[in-house]
Amino acid sequence: MIMMVQQTPVLTDEELLDILETRLPDLLDRHPELQRRAYAAFMTVFARREEVAAIMAELREFRQETAQRFEQIDQRFEQIDQRFEQIDQRFEEVDQRFEQMSKHFEDLQDWVELVVGRLQVRSGRNLEDVVAAALRLALKRPDIRPESIRLRQKIVDAEGWVFPRGRQKEVDLVATDDEYLVFEVKSAAEVDDVDYFADKVELVRLLNPDKTVRGVFITLAPEPDVRQRCQELGIELAR
Repeated sequence: MIMMVQQTPVLTDEELLDILETRLPDLLDRHPELQRRAYAAFMTVFARREEVAAIMAELREFRQETAQRFEQIDQRFEQIDQRFEQIDQRFEEVDQRFEQMSKHFEDLQDWVELVVGRLQVRSGRNLEDVVAAALRLALKRPDIRPESIRLRQKIVDAEGWVFPRGRQKEVDLVATDDEYLVFEVKSAAEVDDVDYFADKVELVRLLNPDKTVRGVFITLAPEPDVRQRCQELGIELAR
């Protein structure tokens, strides 16, 4: 028995175009659910691998450009954050400068009150605070603190080294572990004031041989003879 093989008819170009232009649209109008299958078949025929590869390459390039853009934006934000940090630091520095200026003016006020003989206690501050602030300014010694101030310290010349035997004197000083800084304040000084102060400094030195003893005479606008006498007696002059 001979079996007949039915051959698939070959469509001509005109028949194929007729299917695409007329019969396929008509089919999709009658059966909209077939649009997905028709579209898939169409893409299989017309979307070649090279075109798909090109599309994917464009997508990858777009993603890379987008990532770079976001990275640049992140860098910009980091730069802005750094600028804000710098601005904050500047404001902190300005605040510190204002605090230093405020402290300087306060010390200056204390200095004026000290040298003009108006050692009065202001609200919330004791005498040692005022004196320490004035000395920090006068002596350029930021390390001087109120707790190191010793006011009206009594000393006695029991041996008669400088003053008559048994004579008692008072001195003001800044006391540290290895130094006594004896100071005296005069709003208007004379040479005799320097001599008297130098004697008290000498007595403190003799009574404390284990300490370095310095004498500082503080006055406003000292006359030339006062300046010269301080130099001769080794007394530091602050004005």
